[in-house]
Amino acid sequence: MTKKPRSTVQAADPFSDEFHRLLGRLVHAIARFDFNVGLQLNWLGPHCQQDVSDLLTARQARLGDRLKKLDVLIMDVYEPAGPKALAAFSVWFENAHQARALRNDYAHGRWGVPGKYNFKPPGRLIDAKPLLVFVPLQWDMSPDRVDDSISMTIEEFAAQVHDAESLFNAYWQLCQRYIVHAKPRRPFEPV
Repeated sequence: MTKKPRSTVQAADPFSDEFHRLLGRLVHAIARFDFNVGLQLNWLGPHCQQDVSDLLTARQARLGDRLKKLDVLIMDVYEPAGPKALAAFSVWFENAHQARALRNDYAHGRWGVPGKYNFKPPGRLIDAKPLLVFVPLQWDMSPDRVDDSISMTIEEFAAQVHDAESLFNAYWQLCQRYIVHAKPRRPFEPV
């Protein structure tokens, strides 16, 4: 009879489970967001007589490139809505780029779960609040390098996930608010 090797995987704790659940939601939210940006380009490209086919090639076009093109098309289509509308769309695009960058960083960096503890008097571990620690991807291991790790509570991370999840809904609300001012579809013009 042979002995089964013991598993080296440790049982997860509730804090770690919640972190992984939230990280999965973040990745899923950005993937869904990416899909919807593609759908918008697929509609707005022909609407504005713009070829966007190179941005809709699966696994080749990057979300950042799609967002840049969508930004150009939206600013053109909603230009008649005026400066207030364009400023609102501009802020939305800034948030969209930040969410994309955050997901990229978080997916490629290292996490401490928990990485640190926020101790309260009298300084016992049992009373300490666990913190997440994110370390951006890099290979500089010199002792004098700047510590660029980020510490956050699970609640702060949950707020970032919530913001990413609500991103496309905010876009849709802007479009609906200003749709009456949108330029109509341009007639087809042969080349």
